[in-house]
Amino acid sequence: MTQRKVFRAIPELCTGCGICELLCSLSKTGVVNPYLARIRVSCSSEDGSCNVVLCRHCTVALCKDACPVPEAMYVDEATGAVVIDEASCIGCLACADACPFGAIQIGPNREVLKCDLCGGDPVCVKYCPARPADQFPHMPYPRTSCLEYVEPHRVTRKRIEV
Repeated sequence: MTQRKVFRAIPELCTGCGICELLCSLSKTGVVNPYLARIRVSCSSEDGSCNVVLCRHCTVALCKDACPVPEAMYVDEATGAVVIDEASCIGCLACADACPFGAIQIGPNREVLKCDLCGGDPVCVKYCPARPADQFPHMPYPRTSCLEYVEPHRVTRKRIEV
């Protein structure tokens, strides 16, 4: 079995453009609507900082443990993603309540909206724009996008000081 990749955001690099939300909703529902995305971006009007809320596909998934229907949530062996089987989901929302990160969204028809890593090729990561060096000269990796889906040894460990 190959080592599982890590999906994460670097909030210091997020500009709040929302491209990840738009493309996520488009790829999952066929509609460009950030409220249907499996990822959320919120920016502070006070200091302009942005926070990206995404599923971390925990190795000990509290959402999966909270689900009363054993076959409704499972771990995809290929990607390590905690996935919802929509046909088995009863819509009780126990998974959303159990997620400590607030990463499971509820759709307008009470459907559970949860990241499945797009089968191992997350659209949000693929299209998150790299930051131009002239806009972020103080950053050690100015051309990096704010979303990563990489092998664990490639994760940037050092906090970026703004």
